Amino acid sequence: MSLFTQFIALAGGGALGSFLSLACVRFSPALSPAQWFVALCFPGSRCDCCQQHLLWRDTLPLISWPWLRGRCRFCHHPFGAKSFITEWLVAILCLLVLQSFTDPADAIFIITASSLLLLVAAIDRHHFCIPDPLSYLLLWLGLLHATVTGNETAAIWGALSGYCTLWLLAWSYRQVRGHEGLGYGDMKLFAALGACCGWQALPWIALGSTFLALATIVMLQRRGIIQGKSPLPFGPFLAIAGWVTIVLQTRFTLL
Repeated sequence: MSLFTQFIALAGGGALGSFLSLACVRFSPALSPAQWFVALCFPGSRCDCCQQHLLWRDTLPLISWPWLRGRCRFCHHPFGAKSFITEWLVAILCLLVLQSFTDPADAIFIITASSLLLLVAAIDRHHFCIPDPLSYLLLWLGLLHATVTGNETAAIWGALSGYCTLWLLAWSYRQVRGHEGLGYGDMKLFAALGACCGWQALPWIALGSTFLALATIVMLQRRGIIQGKSPLPFGPFLAIAGWVTIVLQTRFTLL
């Protein structure tokens, strides 16, 4: 990969990371998908302290955050490093994917799926909900990639079995405990992961996400951060386990 291509990958990844950060910040469960889309476009980015509209070059934390030392150009109010870190993570991800995957279809699939799963995890962590449009986009992305690679049968069965499995678990939990244990967003996300990975990978995703969730609960309880019945979103753990499975399966054809 040439130096120019590496620069384009980093710049494009940084722009994508900036968009994902903005999409997370401007999401609200009260917004419809259309309203969320409008909120992404208007109004322009501004400082939360002085309400001054940011210059276009200041909306790219990958460049502006270290240059302005993490502060507003106008009132010098400090900005968090979350957007800066997100941009760098996505930029590095894009560079590594383009270096590791020679097939353009695989590279586009990994980058798009990673972006959707990152956004799903961030939104579910903050709002305890998974937007349907993100799950549907991931579902159709998986079906499209499976069609290109000739694995559409496994993808279709993966989507169906993924949704039905979590629905059955949620129904059983509700009958035993008398309250909800899994949301419909988790079911749709698991179905989308089934479309991306095929039905064979679903047990590994379920085991991996459950292990991560249990380990996180134990760690947070020992530190006194959460109590015994404190709610914890399951979407981020599904997203992490699903992302690892997608990357490994696409790269090494393990499943």
